[in-house]
Amino acid sequence: MEYDFIYDRNTQQFSIKLAAEHEVLGRFLLDEFGQLAETYLPLLQQLSALKPQQSMQYQGREFLLEVDSGTVTLKHNSLFNQSAGRQSEQQRQLAEDNLQLDDHGMITECGLEDLLKLLSEWQQFLAE
Repeated sequence: MEYDFIYDRNTQQFSIKLAAEHEVLGRFLLDEFGQLAETYLPLLQQLSALKPQQSMQYQGREFLLEVDSGTVTLKHNSLFNQSAGRQSEQQRQLAEDNLQLDDHGMITECGLEDLLKLLSEWQQFLAE
């Protein structure tokens, strides 16, 4: 996974630039944990403690982060609800019209090792 960390001196804001297929991960991290390095520590510790075949879930405000056998899936809650069979009226109408919600920017997958590396380096960048 490729990424760049950015600090804008004018706005004094941090951001993460990721490839298009992983952009949602950067949005999740900043929205959920913000720009303070210490806020990432509990998630980093929890992920680091996982054994190879273990799984876990972290339910954020807008996203569900799931780890299963070393694969990380980050999915927007609206997609989770959709896959759980609880369709909204809007989703039913789209289905009747042979349309579906665009999940671009709402789901991503990566390896656990990649995520741990990203989190560790991001936390260090924020602390500098």
